[in-house]
Amino acid sequence: MTTSFWKEIKADFMEVGFDSKIDRDISAIISIDAYKTNKPNEEGHVIAKVILSEHGDVCVIYFDSVARTDKYAQEIIAGTIATIKTNTGHKEVA
Repeated sequence: MTTSFWKEIKADFMEVGFDSKIDRDISAIISIDAYKTNKPNEEGHVIAKVILSEHGDVCVIYFDSVARTDKYAQEIIAGTIATIKTNTGHKEVA
């Protein structure tokens, strides 16, 4: 792990199965949560969400600007994107 603003970052929560008209094109949302300490009762906060569309597109929405440049956060986000792509059979188009 590289030096980071946070002590721990996790791809923690997955939301699937949207029914509303607005969200019908979203297949999954993974929340990237960060923790400033290693205390077991600490409540993390969402720094980003990785979204998978019904068509296989993946995008990241940032809720904390530090996450855009934090190397540890970017490692977790990149790993989450890779996992999504692998689990959905996503193929890169050149």
